[in-house]
This record gives sequence, C-alpha cells and structure tokens, in this order.
Amino acid sequence: MPSGSDLSRRDFLSWVSASALIGGAVSPAPVRGPKGLAAQAEQAAPKPDRKVRIGVVGGNFGCSFQWHLDPNCTVEAVSDLRPERRARLQKTYKCQKAYESLEKLVLDEKVEAVAVFTGAPDHARHVLEAFGHGKHCISAVPACQTLEEARKLKEAKERTGLTYMMAETSYYRWPTILARNLWSEKRFGRFVYSEQLKVPSFDPPR
Repeated sequence: MPSGSDLSRRDFLSWVSASALIGGAVSPAPVRGPKGLAAQAEQAAPKPDRKVRIGVVGGNFGCSFQWHLDPNCTVEAVSDLRPERRARLQKTYKCQKAYESLEKLVLDEKVEAVAVFTGAPDHARHVLEAFGHGKHCISAVPACQTLEEARKLKEAKERTGLTYMMAETSYYRWPTILARNLWSEKRFGRFVYSEQLKVPSFDPPR
C-alpha cells in the first residue's frame, strides 16, 4: 500500500478496491499512482462472457455469501438435508430449484460449480463428490481433517483440472459488496484519517 504524505484518497480507495477484487489473495505490490492502482483493480476483476451457474449446499453458513448479487454468478440450485434450511436457501437466493442432498444436486447438468457449506467433517468427501461429477468447488474451511483427505483432494484437483477455492474470503459477503458498490458509485466521502490497529500478541497456555 502507498505510504507517506502523498497518500491521496483516490490512492487509498483504489488500493482497497484492488485488494477486495482478488478476494484476499496475495497480490503483487501495486503500481504507484492512482492510474496504476485503478488499472490493477480492473485487471483483477473477473470478466466472463456469461454467469457461472452455482449450486449452494448447506442452509446455515451457506446463506452468508451473497452469490446472487455477484454480476458473474447465478444460483442455479440449492440443497440441504433439512427442509427448513432448504427453504432458507431458496429464500436467500430467490432460487426455485432445491435438492434433498448434495449427491442429488451434483447430478444436475446445469450446475457448473458447487459451494460446499456442509458440516466440517464432510467437506472433503463432498468436494470429491462434486469433482467426480465435473463440478468446480468452493468450500468452507477446513478443507479436510486428515492428511489422507488432503492427499485425495490434491490428487483429484490435479487429475480433473477443476478449480478448487477455499471460502476464507469476504469477497462475496454483503459488507464487501456494499463497499464495492459505493466505490463504483463514487459515494465515498473525503478520506481524513487512518490508523493501523496494534493487536497484542497472544501466547497460548502451556
């Protein structure tokens, strides 16, 4: 991030925008100056020629990510073992298509990617199930719970060439979406002050 007395409001907001667009991933040092930062943000933004059709599984945490508000995504189907959670997913994403299980959802040929937000012990198994049906995956943390599961996930990813993403990101959460919208509408006010918080170190008990 640019530093010093020459840090302008435009520099700061452009840097924040570029960081948000890559969803928390590590990025190279931004180019100095507003034009360079704006260009970096533009390059980081995905620009598919159509929306990715995603299936969301898990009606609790799965409702936290606002996929239907992303311009590059549409929720094709939802799934949960519990009827009340399926209904919650359908209401959140305004989706008419619902399945009783992930195993049934991955059979839907229109679903291209699966958001796995089931219980932690099931993440690896469900991602492997989705990979087995040719679906890209984003999964809640943790990705797996054993080294054997990690090995299987790695091998499946390399064998299929499909995309796997950890959901340790705020890109699809509403506060981040709101910030992007406010930035695009030029509704941020004049930036007057910033301070880096110092988090005290923590030594776990022995």
